[in-house]
Amino acid sequence: MAHIASDLALDIEPDFASITFQGIRNHIIGNTQTTHDEAANELITGWRQDRDIRLAAWTLQVNEATRLATEAARVEQERVDQECLLAEQEAEDERREVEKKKPKINDFKVGTSVSDTLLHRPSQYAIHKLKSFEYVELWYFSPDGCKDTADKAKSSTDRTFGFTKVDDFVALKVVAAFKPSHKAIQDHSLEWRQFDMAKNSFLLYINKLNWPEKHQRALTMFFMNIVSHPKHSEPFGEQALLLYAACVRRDWHDTLTLDNAFDIGIFNASLLKNLDEEVWNKNRLETLTEVCLFPQITSINADHLLFLSQPSNLPLPLPLMLPPMLPLPLPSPRSHASCSCSRTQTFCSPASASFIVEPAAL
Repeated sequence: MAHIASDLALDIEPDFASITFQGIRNHIIGNTQTTHDEAANELITGWRQDRDIRLAAWTLQVNEATRLATEAARVEQERVDQECLLAEQEAEDERREVEKKKPKINDFKVGTSVSDTLLHRPSQYAIHKLKSFEYVELWYFSPDGCKDTADKAKSSTDRTFGFTKVDDFVALKVVAAFKPSHKAIQDHSLEWRQFDMAKNSFLLYINKLNWPEKHQRALTMFFMNIVSHPKHSEPFGEQALLLYAACVRRDWHDTLTLDNAFDIGIFNASLLKNLDEEVWNKNRLETLTEVCLFPQITSINADHLLFLSQPSNLPLPLPLMLPPMLPLPLPSPRSHASCSCSRTQTFCSPASASFIVEPAAL
C-alpha cells in the first residue's frame, strides 16, 4: 500500500446526503427503487469501510516507523557508547603511559637500619657487563677501581649518551656504561691483595644482580680453589695463580657465549702446572736480560780481596764503595732446567753493577 501521509483518525466523514453527492446518489439509484437516503447510507458505509482499512494500514505504518526509529536510535546509542568507550580506553592508555614514564620509588622496610658495612660501588661499565653476563676485569671491583669510580663521580657528571640495541629496538644509554677505565688492570697483573678483595665484591654483585644460582656456586668454588691453593706460598706462586684465574675466567665467558661452557668450579692442576712453567720461564728471561745489561767484572784484584778480608775503620777505596749486593733469583730446581753457571755465584747490585766471582780466583 502507498505511503499514508496523515492520520486517518483525523478525517471527517463527508455528508453524502448533501447536494454535492446528488449525482453519485442518482447514479446509484438508476432505475432501481432506492431512495436518496439509502444511497447516502451506502456511500457512508463504503467510506467507513475504506477508512477502517486505511486506518489499519496507517497503524501498521506508524508502528513500523516507530520500530525503525527505535532501532536507529539504538544503533546510534551503541555507536556513541562505543566511541565513549574507545575514548575512555585511549585516555586510560595515555594515563598508564604517563605513569610508566613517571619516576618511581620502591618501598622500604619500616624499622630496619642501614647495614654495618657498605659495598663499594664499581663503575657503570662494570655493572653493565655483569648485567649482560659478560667478562669484566676484577680491578673494577677492587678498592682502587671503586675509588676511581667515586673520584670520577665527584669531579663531573657524564651526560653523554650513545646508542645501544635492546631486543629489536635502538635505545640511548649513558656512554659511561660502555666506556672502560684507562686505569683498569688485567687480572693477571693484579696484586694478590687486590685480587682477594676484588673477588669478594665481584661475588656479592653477581648475587645482587640475580645471576643464576648455579653460576654463582661455580664461581665461588673457582675463587676458593685459587685463594686456598698451597702454591700461593711458593716462589712466583701468586703470579701463576693469578694467571690461571685470568685465563680460565675469560675462557669460561667465551665458551658461555658459544653455549658449550665447562664447569669453572673444577680446578685443573695440569693447566696450573703449565702456567707455572710459563711464569718461571718469563722470570728467568727477565733475570738474564737484566744481568746481560749490567757491566760484568770477571776478576777482582788480590790486593783488594786482602784489604776486604781485614777489618778496618778506614773508608773503602772509591772503586769498592758499592751498594749492597743482592743475590739474583736462582733457577727453578726442575729436571728440565739446567744451569750452565753452576760453579759461579752471581750478585746483582741496585747501582746497576754485577760481579761474577770465580771460586778459583779466591
